[in-house]
Amino acid sequence: MAKKESGPSISLDSFLDVLTCLEGVLMLVIISTGIDAAQTKVLIPTPIEHVSSKKPVYIECRNEQVFPIDVDGLWKVTNERMSALAKTAQGDQMKILQGMSSPEFRITNQYYLVDMTYSLLGQLALKPNPDSTTPGYTIDDKATLSTPGWVNDMFNSIDKDKQRVRLIVRDDSYHVFKTMQRLAFLHKVELSVEVFDSREAIRFGQLASL
Repeated sequence: MAKKESGPSISLDSFLDVLTCLEGVLMLVIISTGIDAAQTKVLIPTPIEHVSSKKPVYIECRNEQVFPIDVDGLWKVTNERMSALAKTAQGDQMKILQGMSSPEFRITNQYYLVDMTYSLLGQLALKPNPDSTTPGYTIDDKATLSTPGWVNDMFNSIDKDKQRVRLIVRDDSYHVFKTMQRLAFLHKVELSVEVFDSREAIRFGQLASL
């Protein structure tokens, strides 16, 4: 019987090279994905203002420092001064305006100056006190719950069931804002944020709301 001749041999070297390259690429993708997953940080969402029955504790972030805002105290002094001035002026609007512009009527505390031009509108407007020599509170961007200082003391003193922190953030204080946000998250304190231009006055209504 005659032998059947075999056909030409087929080389699979090129195909094997392609498979080897694909395997190498897949290995690199898997390793890269694993490294990225290991380095992923926990992201804390930026809180937005929302309806809440909790009383706000106002803190300003300015010049990469934090400043407590004594809204109730400044409101009380402003209302007392305005009531006394209205009684003295006996309804004379010109006398009221003159009294408000006098140096003796100037209302300040260690951090803030009351802008009296908003008082007749029933608003409390605060600006940084230009004569203040008291610095704000600084906080390290790596601060933890155990870092001593006013900021952690403030968070620890808050009644979480009745109070929340309201951050007034100037556009020059992003880093201190992120630190305050992180600490509020660690302390489990409710937080809301309002961003202000660096030159804008902070204004409150009669119920101290922004």
